Amino acid sequence: MGLWHGYWGGPWGGFGWIFPLLGLTVMVVMVLFCMRRMGGMSHCGCTPGHGQPAHPEIEALRREIQELREELHNLHGRA
Repeated sequence: MGLWHGYWGGPWGGFGWIFPLLGLTVMVVMVLFCMRRMGGMSHCGCTPGHGQPAHPEIEALRREIQELREELHNLHGRA
């Protein structure tokens, strides 16, 4: 069968354009995903990524919260 009957031939009719479009969409999504992972932007907002240490301010706040919890525990023990 020649190519003058359309890209996909008889039963596909005019829907042959959707498959290359779907393939291109998948490739673009995968390229963007790979660029994001390699660029180190895989963390979400202000939370650190898996391999990145937390900011010093966050660590200081965690220590302060722990100290406050211990202080509350000591106050409840006295009462």
